[in-house]
Amino acid sequence: QLHGYRGKEPLGLQIFIGTADERILKPHAFYQVHRITGKTVTTTSFEKIVHGTKVLEIPLEPKNNMKAIIDCVGILKLRNADIELRKGETDVGRKNTRVRLVFRVHVPQPGGQHVSLQVASHP
Repeated sequence: QLHGYRGKEPLGLQIFIGTADERILKPHAFYQVHRITGKTVTTTSFEKIVHGTKVLEIPLEPKNNMKAIIDCVGILKLRNADIELRKGETDVGRKNTRVRLVFRVHVPQPGGQHVSLQVASHP
């Protein structure tokens, strides 16, 4: 839930898979978020690529008190062959299986600017 938002427009909650062992959150090179679908999934979500990182976006609606149920998120381990094809990737983190879910929202401000709020789960 996003607390303190007084706007009338819905916002998009972005979710991606981040590293677990570093102080600065960054996308994990070997895992990515995966959209789950099925009969029991009730949340609408959209996949998109943001700066080379796969992100799930879930709408936060003022009519729902800016709450979202996170029942559509999975974690996908990328194949080693796919990782090796990326330019600049090494196998430094290949054995690192600890990840965090990272949640981010961009809140519009007066004057057209945005403030980005971000929080991560425990590893």
